[in-house]
Parts: sequence; C-alpha cells; structure tokens
Amino acid sequence: MPARAAARAAAVLAAAALALPLAAAGAAQAAEMPQGEFNWAGDQGDGFDDQARWYGPGTGDKIDVTASPDHRTLRVVITRPGDSWTMDLAAPAGQALAAGSYADAVKTPEMPGTVLDRPSMFVNGYYGGCSTLTGSFGISELVFGEGTTVKKINLFYEQDCDDRSPLKGYLMASDVTPPKPVALGVTVNGNGKLSKTGGATLNGTVTCTKPVKVSVGGSASQEQPKFVQGGFRVEVDCVPGKTIAWQAPVRVHTPETDTPFIKSERLKVFANASATDPDLGTYIVASTDKWVKLR
Repeated sequence: MPARAAARAAAVLAAAALALPLAAAGAAQAAEMPQGEFNWAGDQGDGFDDQARWYGPGTGDKIDVTASPDHRTLRVVITRPGDSWTMDLAAPAGQALAAGSYADAVKTPEMPGTVLDRPSMFVNGYYGGCSTLTGSFGISELVFGEGTTVKKINLFYEQDCDDRSPLKGYLMASDVTPPKPVALGVTVNGNGKLSKTGGATLNGTVTCTKPVKVSVGGSASQEQPKFVQGGFRVEVDCVPGKTIAWQAPVRVHTPETDTPFIKSERLKVFANASATDPDLGTYIVASTDKWVKLR
C-alpha cells in the first residue's frame, strides 16, 4: 500500500474511532439523525482506501436493525439511493447479544440456521464477496424491543477479509417509532352486594397493555320512590396479560347521604378506568355501563 494511502487510511480510521462517543453523547446530533449513523473505512477491493458515513432519513439514507427471536443474531440493512450495505452479527451458541466485546469472530455462516460456538460477523458493501474473515465487534449499548425489534444500538466493528486491508467503522441507530399508548379495559359484574345497612358493593375487572396503576370509579343509581345515586372509586395495580379484579363500596350522595339502596334488578352503573401512560405521559380512559342486580 502506498505510504500516502496508508497515512490517509490511518487518519480516516482514527476519525471513525473518535466519532461514535461524540455522536452518542450529542443530543443535538441525535435529533438531526433520529434513525442512526453508519461509518465504514478501508479497502473494498478496488485498490483504493476509502471511507463513507451514512446518516438517517434526513439525507435519504435508511438503517433497519432486526434481531432473531432469541436475540442471538442481528441483521442490519443500510440503504441509500443506488447503494446498500449489510451487517450480520451473532453471539456464540446459547448466548444472546448484549453490551460487551466479541473477539475472534469468523464469517457469518452462509447456510441459514447454522449456529457456531464463537462469534460471527460479516459487514458487506457494494463490492461484495469474501470467502473467509477474522474480526471483532464491541457493543456499547443494545436495547431490544418487542419481538425482533431493536430500540437502540451502538457498536464498533473491525474485519479483515481475505487479502483486503481491514474494514473498520461503527454503527449507531435508534428506533424513532413512538411507543404505543397503553390500552385499558374495564368491566362491571352483573351482580352487586347489598349490605344489611343499605350499602352497596360493586366489583369487576380491569386489563391493560402496560404495567400501570388504574383508578376505577363511577356512579350507581336506582329509581326508588326517590332517585338514589352514589359514587365509587378504587385503585388497583394492573399487570399486562392478566385480568385484575376490583371491588369498591358505593357512597350515596343523592338525595341524602343516609338514604339506603334497596334490592333491585336495575341498578344502573357507569364505570371508568383511567391511568397515566408511563411512556407518553398521556391520560387514558376506558368506560363501560351495566345494569346490575343488587341483592
């Protein structure tokens, strides 16, 4: 390699090594490139040392990162008009990828489903082709989302492919899709309990898609010789995927606080379940109504 090319390559790789910490720490830069940044530097087989840095959708570039269901492998596809790169990373058999260093990596197996006892990788650009390689990668941050999604990743990589000079660079990417709002569900059981003193107790269930504290409240009314109405409220801790029971006494406030409820086939109940979304900070409400037998 000519001395000038070697010096230029060394300068490029030094700049790439410094770029990731600065990019990861800079909030303003992250706002300009909400989807990520990909950098490569090295010999891609055309006889010249080269380097490039790709950004997110603001420049027409796109970075997609997906994981296998067991989180052992990652597939990265970086595209821009007229060009594309791919990156495959895998932890050794029986392990999930996580923040840390992965040395002595070999080329990603070409046979789908092949699992190795050592790390594997392959960063492949426009030139393509590579029969064997040795490499390493270090993950400084990795946050998985639901299923095969990846919410955030920061990593360095280096691979020595056949007779080319080493390819080095970094990837930083974050999922800018806003989290889904929490969904609530509420039910009121069709049978209420009348106490000996004329009080009423209602019960039902709540469901949610995120762990939240749910406030269940509403009103219950009867048409007696007088119109009697009361209110109820209770808080429960809701767990996603479970049906959580609630129970609450009704406090009469119309027409008089000491007016009792009576046995009835038609106690009209309106109920609301409300919570503050822990991710979005928004207030979510679910409602229902029910005719309840009071016995």
